[in-house]
Amino acid sequence: MTRCGFDPSSYAASVERVPTTAVRMWLDRLAASGPVLNGTAELAVDRDRRLVAVMHPAGATDRIIVDVEGIPTLAPGLPAQLVPGTSPALYSFDWAAGVLLADLVRMGPAASGPAAALVDVLNQRGGPAEVLALLDRADPAVLAPVTAPIEAIRAFAAFLRAGEHAAGRLCFGDALVYGRLAVTTADSWIVAGGGDHALATAEALLTGNPAARVTVVAAAIETAALNTARYSDLRSRHTADGGGDGRLQFRTGAEPGPITLTGTGRFTEGGVEADGYAASIGRARMLPRAVDKLARWARQAGGRVTGTLLFDTDLQYLGYRLHFAAEGLLRQVDVTGAASWFLPADVFPAEEARRVERMGQRATPPESGLTPTDLLPVAEQGARLAAARRRWAVREADTVPERWVPSA
Repeated sequence: MTRCGFDPSSYAASVERVPTTAVRMWLDRLAASGPVLNGTAELAVDRDRRLVAVMHPAGATDRIIVDVEGIPTLAPGLPAQLVPGTSPALYSFDWAAGVLLADLVRMGPAASGPAAALVDVLNQRGGPAEVLALLDRADPAVLAPVTAPIEAIRAFAAFLRAGEHAAGRLCFGDALVYGRLAVTTADSWIVAGGGDHALATAEALLTGNPAARVTVVAAAIETAALNTARYSDLRSRHTADGGGDGRLQFRTGAEPGPITLTGTGRFTEGGVEADGYAASIGRARMLPRAVDKLARWARQAGGRVTGTLLFDTDLQYLGYRLHFAAEGLLRQVDVTGAASWFLPADVFPAEEARRVERMGQRATPPESGLTPTDLLPVAEQGARLAAARRRWAVREADTVPERWVPSA
């Protein structure tokens, strides 16, 4: 820290946690010390079939298009948070509807009617409510084998309905943690999720709104979250059994389900009612948005999007590589950092995603109070990637090496 010019003691005493705002400021200063462009960017294939980056500088009306040489690297951070009642692999309505359609088509003639009707609804840009209306008219026996995407679509419909009836009081935890939504929007809150991001959401509410009362609802508080200083602080300051002010309680034992509203417009979950609801149940297994155009180009041209895992010679995980193959061309993109631990569901098999998750738990034991997506492990991963590239030692693999697979 000192070598980088940062002094934690300027922001916190020796036994205190450094505020996240200070850490973000340090990160911004480090980023701004190099050649950077403040804005957004996306990768695409232009008319001449060159790989280009389309950049949109903040505050500017004109975009900048530049050629990309070699394999670009993305570190887009954590993916979007999940709607309660869904799963990392069924992270959006569009993807869940696509999975449902593919499952119906694979079932053959028995499901041809619902499959054709679903195509019509989707072509008319129908949403979750329209799809559910269609499914409610179908034979339940035909739909029995495809319950997972249907339940996800029901959860998306419930989330949209709740958002319409409780505007401003339903959000994802990130909106509160990063200040996109005022913590004073409501004084009673349900925070769904058992990870550190759920705890961060609860902390933002309790710290920013002295009148807030928060209930964290989850199947269990994750081991990594239990071992953090944040959890200890929250319990000692805000739980009644921890000697705090009683503004925080934990309800564990069941996974939060689809959003439910009472007749009076309050949220209910885990036997608790509240005026506000913050979803922090997990992260989507999705492609980075910066490669959406590349994926669309490959698939619309009849090509493929595949992926491989990246390791150094010590078999330390560096991220994953995306391969966009179409029209006789191959374009590649590397993804590292926090996003690299969430393998895209439309590129990698579900079992491979689980192997990477288990590898992360061995590389960064939960008992340490850290996860692979936290700042320290991500910084170490970035340093390893840079070192491996200098040595030309980046290795591709189709699956997690045996060394990382726990013995029976």
